[in-house]
Amino acid sequence: MPTPLLRLYFWRHRLLMLGPGFDAGLHRHHAAQVCFGLHGVLRLRADPDGQWAQSEGFYVPPDAPHEFAASATSTAILYIEAESAEFATLRWSIKEPVGVARVSATARSLADLRRLADKGGTLDEANAVCLSLLGLPAPAAQRPAFDPRIVQCLSAIGARLDQPLRLAALASGLSVSESWLTHRFTKEVGLPIRRYVLWQRLRRAVELALKGAMLTDAAHAAGMSDSAHLSRTFREMFGVAPSFLFEHRDQLAVKFEET
Repeated sequence: MPTPLLRLYFWRHRLLMLGPGFDAGLHRHHAAQVCFGLHGVLRLRADPDGQWAQSEGFYVPPDAPHEFAASATSTAILYIEAESAEFATLRWSIKEPVGVARVSATARSLADLRRLADKGGTLDEANAVCLSLLGLPAPAAQRPAFDPRIVQCLSAIGARLDQPLRLAALASGLSVSESWLTHRFTKEVGLPIRRYVLWQRLRRAVELALKGAMLTDAAHAAGMSDSAHLSRTFREMFGVAPSFLFEHRDQLAVKFEET
C-alpha cells in the first residue's frame, strides 16, 4: 500500500490530521485527542513501564501522558481545544477521571474517515464527519450571525496577530467592557479569546511556513518570539513539533476554516 497523503483540516478550535501511522514517544498535549487506526489497530500506553493497549481507537484527555506505536499504516487523529464548547459536549465521559480510554466508531464514521484520507474532501465534509464521529449534532444549514462587535473583534485579531493582543485594548476598540467581551466572545465563538488567539497564531505560522517562509519569520508573523517559541507552543498543543509537517511537505494537503 502506498504511503498515505498527510491531510490537515484546521478549524478555529479543532485539527483533524489524516495520514500515515507514526511512532510517538511519551508525551502530553493540551488539546484533547480522539484517534483511530484506519487500516490496522492502534497501540498506545499511558505508562512507559506499563503494558501496551490495542484498540481501533483511543480517547486521550488533555495533558495526559501517552505514547503511540505505529502499528496502523493509516491513522485519523482529531485534536479538540480543551476549553471549547464542543469539548464540553463530547459523548465520551470526559468529566470523569478515567484517563486514556478505548473508544469505537460506527462503521459509517470509519468509512467516511477512510474516504477523506484517501480522496480528500471539503472542510464542510470533514466537519460533518468529525461531528458524527464525536456524536454531536450536524451543523445548522445557516450559522447564526455574530454580533457585529464580535465580527469586529475577530477582524482586529486577524489583523494584529503579529503584535501583542490585550483584552483591554480589544474591548476599548469596540467600546465595550472587558467582561462583556469575554462573555460574549466565548458564547458566540465557542472558546475563550485567549485560546482563539493561540489557535489563530498556530494556524498563521503553519500557513506561512508551508508556503516557504522560514520558521523564525513565520513565528514572528504569528506573534511569537522565535522558531523555538513556535515549536514549543505547537508541541504543547498537539504533541508533535511543526517540523513533522514540513517533513511531509511534498505529500501534504491543508484546508483552513475561514475566519
